[in-house]
Amino acid sequence: MPASPKIIELRKVLAERFPYEPSLPSLSFPTGWALFDSLLDGGFPRGGITQLITPNISSGGTLVLHEIIQSLHKASRHAVLVDGKDCFDPPTHQPFLLWIRCTNALQALKATDLILRDGNLPVAILDLKLNPEIELRKIPGTTWYRFQRILEENKNSLFIMTRHPIAHNSTYNMIMTNQIKIDDLSSLSLHLIQLFAFKISRRRAQQDYRYA
Repeated sequence: MPASPKIIELRKVLAERFPYEPSLPSLSFPTGWALFDSLLDGGFPRGGITQLITPNISSGGTLVLHEIIQSLHKASRHAVLVDGKDCFDPPTHQPFLLWIRCTNALQALKATDLILRDGNLPVAILDLKLNPEIELRKIPGTTWYRFQRILEENKNSLFIMTRHPIAHNSTYNMIMTNQIKIDDLSSLSLHLIQLFAFKISRRRAQQDYRYA
């Protein structure tokens, strides 16, 4: 049965008063940590790699990891942590976090590959900051381009923590420039977070890639 003239007129009035504007998909996954998200233009980039370099052991990389995971938890955002050296100590129960414990970089890369291909978890964190350099040197450069391709297909995000730059195709390169002193460790977590200093060494525009 065709619609009555009154219904047609009502639809027209509603369309004029409330025009449909299709919403564009977000280009990032906000962590909920305002400082971090502002540096990353809103959060971890969809379909991209973010690399955080912590050149100093005392730079506070573990505290940063805890803050990111806590912020994701508060935002009810699911994530996976691939722990490259089985060194993570979760502060509280994290129902939105899948924690994969590995003993070396090779195991961590295999686990990351499976997680990224699955595509069900929007944010993957690969923690390699305590893995020895000899392990990281054995990682082929093609690994990160393969991960990039998977990320672009699934529109997920990979966050890498490392002591040295290893993913040369990352969308963002961040460097921690601060050092945490022994006296600082007696401070509250909130105070320590305020001591963190990050520097963006590279910000690459998101673009589509063609692969052979």
